[in-house]
Amino acid sequence: MNDRHPKSEELFDFPCDHVFKAVGPNTDLFVFEVNRAVNSVLPVSQDAVKVRPSGKGNYVSVSVVVRVHNFDQVTGVYDALRQIDDLKYLL
Repeated sequence: MNDRHPKSEELFDFPCDHVFKAVGPNTDLFVFEVNRAVNSVLPVSQDAVKVRPSGKGNYVSVSVVVRVHNFDQVTGVYDALRQIDDLKYLL
């Protein structure tokens, strides 16, 4: 039995597409902030952004698919997303 746990960077096979998902208030500003945060690290095409409102419409999940080439880019995007004031969840 192997008790070795892989490091986070070992879970990726770079380059690869990665989905960043942020949940926050259902506002245009939140969607803009998520797009801007990801775009501060990697280029984002408009068709790579998917927005889905919650059942009651109070919240929205914003999914952004981008091509990442190394683990620093992954952590850089997550760090940028964590700076969004109204962020509720990050996946």
